[in-house]
Amino acid sequence: MADAVVSVLLDNLLSILISEGRQLLKFDDQFEETKEELQYMQSYLKVADRVQRRDRNEILKRVMSNLRELVYDAEDVIADCRLLFQKKHKGCAPNFTSYCFLTHLKSRHQLGKRLRKINEGVRKVKENMMYYLLTAPLQPSKDEDGGNMRMTYPILMHEAEMVGLEDDSAKIINWILAADGPSTVIGIAGMGGIGKTTLAQKICDSASVKNSFNHLVFGTVSQSFKLDELLKKMLGKLNVEEGSMRGKEVRNLLESLNTKLDAKYLVVLDDVWETNEGMWWDSLNSSLPRVEGSCIIVTTRNEDVAKSMGAAGRHIHYSQILSNEDSWSLFSKVAFARTGGKCTNPDLEGLGKKIVARCGGLPLTIKVVGGMMLGKSDSIHEWKRISEHLKEELGNDKKDKLIISRLELSYEELPTHLKPCFLCFAMFPEDFEIYVPDMVNCWIGEGFVSGRKGKTPFEIGEECLSELFNRFLILGVVKDTFERSYVRCKMHDMVRDMVIRIAREENFFVRLDCGGSPAFSEQSRRLGIVSNTAVESIGNSPTKLRTLVGMDIQSTEMIESLRAKLCKVRWLRVLSLSLSESELDGDVVYSDWLSGIGSLQHLVYLKIESSSALLSLPDSIGNLHNLRILRLLNCPNLKRLPASITTLEKLTAIQIELCSLECMPEGLGKLSNLERLGWFSPVNKKGSGISELKSLTKLRELWMVIKSVEKIEEGEWNVLSMLQNLQILRLDFGGISVERDGVVKKIEGELSPPLKSLRELYLIQYPGKRTPAWLSPTSLPNLQFLSIYSGRNIREMGPRFWYSQSGVWKVEVLKLIGLEEMDEEWQRMRRAMPSLRLLKVIDCPKLKSFPFDVTDGGDEKKWRKEEEDSATGAVEEEEKQGDKVYSFAREEEGDKIFSISFINHLSQALLTTS
Repeated sequence: MADAVVSVLLDNLLSILISEGRQLLKFDDQFEETKEELQYMQSYLKVADRVQRRDRNEILKRVMSNLRELVYDAEDVIADCRLLFQKKHKGCAPNFTSYCFLTHLKSRHQLGKRLRKINEGVRKVKENMMYYLLTAPLQPSKDEDGGNMRMTYPILMHEAEMVGLEDDSAKIINWILAADGPSTVIGIAGMGGIGKTTLAQKICDSASVKNSFNHLVFGTVSQSFKLDELLKKMLGKLNVEEGSMRGKEVRNLLESLNTKLDAKYLVVLDDVWETNEGMWWDSLNSSLPRVEGSCIIVTTRNEDVAKSMGAAGRHIHYSQILSNEDSWSLFSKVAFARTGGKCTNPDLEGLGKKIVARCGGLPLTIKVVGGMMLGKSDSIHEWKRISEHLKEELGNDKKDKLIISRLELSYEELPTHLKPCFLCFAMFPEDFEIYVPDMVNCWIGEGFVSGRKGKTPFEIGEECLSELFNRFLILGVVKDTFERSYVRCKMHDMVRDMVIRIAREENFFVRLDCGGSPAFSEQSRRLGIVSNTAVESIGNSPTKLRTLVGMDIQSTEMIESLRAKLCKVRWLRVLSLSLSESELDGDVVYSDWLSGIGSLQHLVYLKIESSSALLSLPDSIGNLHNLRILRLLNCPNLKRLPASITTLEKLTAIQIELCSLECMPEGLGKLSNLERLGWFSPVNKKGSGISELKSLTKLRELWMVIKSVEKIEEGEWNVLSMLQNLQILRLDFGGISVERDGVVKKIEGELSPPLKSLRELYLIQYPGKRTPAWLSPTSLPNLQFLSIYSGRNIREMGPRFWYSQSGVWKVEVLKLIGLEEMDEEWQRMRRAMPSLRLLKVIDCPKLKSFPFDVTDGGDEKKWRKEEEDSATGAVEEEEKQGDKVYSFAREEEGDKIFSISFINHLSQALLTTS
């Protein structure tokens, strides 16, 4: 099988060489030879992809390794050429003309030398590969276009994970509800991939369990965890703000946990490997209040761990493999998700059951293999090929080896474009919850995804994520507001072990805290730094790093070391740094540290997170002419962005959250390629006014914060209606007081969003007593998702919300939050929104006749149409059964009456005769 990265990068590289060939030939005719040699290599790779991983020998691995480095080097050469073109295009000051001319000559000479070296290397690789491929036994190739069917949206198969667990969950729920002592410990034991976590989640989702406990906390322990991180996650589930926990020691966190668990609770500790001779468990257990009826569920691969934590033998459940029937049911729900979990092709059912039989009854294996088959067509040839492959691997009796072989096959069968995307998950620590848009941004920065067929790179990236979700190679953790897809995900530890192993084999990524990872070298292309791990291994000589990800950086020394290294990573494409300031010097000004960022002229994606000391970005950021994505998160003292940012013409996304910006710099309208603007507050002096949005015609997503109507000039309010590609709009009126005369009238009469393109709308802190007139199905005919948040003054929906000559709302999901005065009625809402499938309500106590108790606290309440339909269907079925019983009873009763009547008549006749 070909190297995961080589195929993707080679395609990208050839695309550039073909589209920009004429310009590049002006630098050196070596580019033409490079293009021709790489086109040959592309053909060889298609043949190499037929060789299964188990057949690869050291020769092919070395050939691929050499080719990978050559492709990287060629990309770097082209990137340097582009920079020279940019400098030439901008021109030089007259007194520096001769200097620039000499500089370009020198650069062209250096580029020529680099290209000749690359071409020599490619020729050698081609010779080696031809020799290897002509002597290797080849497997039938898979037709990636015909054999795979891509799904462009994630299938949220919550019910698919619950197959075959009904009896097990019922048994454990009985144990829980019968517990009468303080903090009863219950264990769930079993091998990896057998469904322990799924079973624990099903128990927690049970209505009887939810109604029996005041607090429910689910925490993942994992093999390598830190007690303070576990406690912070547990407190987060108890609605403790992250900022209030920053810098606290374990002792303080334990005290907070003890205080928050002030009533009957259920705590789940998932994936516990060991208790370190009781040390961390003793600390945690001693902080848990002794409340009658409270329970602790422990999932583990080792029953001795559960016993050491206090689980009695009678309270340990041993998870078993699925039966053949349940295995097929689970597989069908995944593999045939397009047809509602039913196999509609009889020819595939027999093959499918053979495939299921070779999954050993293990839920993880069944889901992953089912997800792999979901991506296939109904080709009998493809299904037979997979079935035969699994048969060859069946010789391993050990279940863990069986799982590993199935996971490796699922990777083998990934389409080429997905493999490097999948390997990027090796960057993150065990059980780390990955923010999905950040992962897509990394892919864009690396060039693993790009726009095509009228779709943006971000949309293509979301489709790639959907494919990985549907193959169960990544697991959803947190859904988005409207529950269409996931915004946070993680990996099963066995899948993660596999992806780290493959990433290590292909020298894809180095993480300094990862056991068994290769040492960092000048040839390393991606580096992850976790916590206080030193960065000295980067060295002082220039490196070829493309991606640098720093997580939970906690020391000033580490920051200073990174500052010194930035100028050494000139080919960096992705820089993502998350700081944890529990140990950082508060006087350090990180804008000084970032001053060297201007040398990273190949940078595509920049992310800075959690820095209270970051006051501003340096002006040198204007040198980053390849920057496409800028993400600034949780930098509470960041008040301005430099004016130089408006010169970055390639910017497609500015994402700003939890910062203190007053406005965007003047000239924002020059960023004509912007597609996502994650924060904008209009001003009329010393910053961007709302009129600058007119030039951003490619905007698809906008978050606009209106702090004052005085900052919007007369005639500028209609600018939103000009953004005809806008699909997602967040309107935040948090800075406006309703008491000001004419404020609501001006907003309602003059501010109008785009009519036909809008799909998703967030109306935040609207100051009126009823929703604006433009919030109607006539004005927003294609709106599918609507959230109205914290409008404390809103008492009712406006008249136009209910009535439309052109039709009814197409809204599928409605979320109402903090509407304390709204008193609308449920049935009226349903009539206005016949397509509604999900309703979410928080803190709206005056709503009338809604399908749940709106006065019950601040917890989120949900209504789902499918649940109502299911309940209605069950009632109708019960009524039908009741009618049958009643009819049968009536017939039986009639028969009895007839029999008695007949006997009476017969007796009377006999008496008369006698």
